[in-house]
Amino acid sequence: MTDRFTVGATAAEAGALGILVVDDERLIVELLLRSLSQRGYRAQGVGSAEAAKARVREDPDIAVVLTDVRMPGQDGLALAEDLLRERPEMSALEVVLLTGAATTDVALAALRARSFDLVQKPLRLAEVALVVERALASSRQRREGATRIAEVEARIQAAETERARLSEHLAASAVRLDDAESALAASRRMRGDLLAVISHEMRTPLIPILGFSEILSASPALRPEEVRDFGRLIHDGADRLLWLIEAALDIVALDHGRGLGVPVAEPSDRLLARVAARMGRAAAASGVALLTNAAPQHFVAGDLRLLESALANLVDNAIKASAGGTPVELGCTGGPSGGTVLLVRDRGPGLPDGLRDQLGTPFLQADMSKTRAWPGAGLGLALAGRVAAAHGGRLDLRPRPDGGTEARIELPAPAAGG
Repeated sequence: MTDRFTVGATAAEAGALGILVVDDERLIVELLLRSLSQRGYRAQGVGSAEAAKARVREDPDIAVVLTDVRMPGQDGLALAEDLLRERPEMSALEVVLLTGAATTDVALAALRARSFDLVQKPLRLAEVALVVERALASSRQRREGATRIAEVEARIQAAETERARLSEHLAASAVRLDDAESALAASRRMRGDLLAVISHEMRTPLIPILGFSEILSASPALRPEEVRDFGRLIHDGADRLLWLIEAALDIVALDHGRGLGVPVAEPSDRLLARVAARMGRAAAASGVALLTNAAPQHFVAGDLRLLESALANLVDNAIKASAGGTPVELGCTGGPSGGTVLLVRDRGPGLPDGLRDQLGTPFLQADMSKTRAWPGAGLGLALAGRVAAAHGGRLDLRPRPDGGTEARIELPAPAAGG
């Protein structure tokens, strides 16, 4: 059997996005190609995963791949992972898996492979056509969105170039030069933060929300314990997304001189107990013990919601940096001149090189991979630093002599009569 089957595109279809059918069964490939071509789609087919990868490299207009799950050599799940790994949005690709055994395990594997949909055999051509139509629409929308972002970036770059040119003519005026540099820095920061949120931080929690909700809606025969487990995972993803949104909004408000509420004083042990309760589930999931150490007679004064959020983000970073079986300590001590120091200590690998210089920059990590050396450092540190500064204090990260990191929110003493 040859390894490629092609239905030629008409002149009117030459610029259209294409579909690639992958199956080692020639009759299935030919059936799908004929069905898709009759509906006006530009379709072609191959008989193996290796041929599919080569064809996708050759033809950037391929926007949807329909592949059988079970094939000799590399299977459809591994093919989906290879095709989608680090694929740019400008050439977005959706993978639809075809299977004769749509079990929960297969559905979960398809979700992990980031496939678009799962179609069960025996194939119904009308159903396949509907899924292909949705997949093409998704790929087209992602490509158009990436194009718009690229256009915006080009315009921003052009604006930055123009600002740089103008700044040379404004050197005589320090005030106007400072204004231009501030506008340029704000533009760069806004672009970098927005792209980081869209590409990683905000999309990651959506994966379990969308994926497991789709499984729940499409699998009426799930066991009750599976439904509860999927519901918990959806809730965890939504809770993480809400946390990110609230932290981002607090950062924006604090950057604009807003967001700090009326200061309230309460015993430090109550504040630390709330943070420990809030982070208890995450700590337990990582096998990390949370230890609190604060005297009830010591009071903390300030915006308690923001202080709690800042501490929770520091604890979240500490949990992620800690190995299972090691503790994370929360403490509160007196600072110089009657101030207060809120502490979070871990016994992780310590501070990576260059982190201190970037403190306060949201999404500061250049390496967002699963193997990065400092998981979680970014939005939480940016928020904690701003909360400390809004209270007249500062955030300090210190290496511990026995290994690990001590994060300190140092707050000044309350003003007299405050």
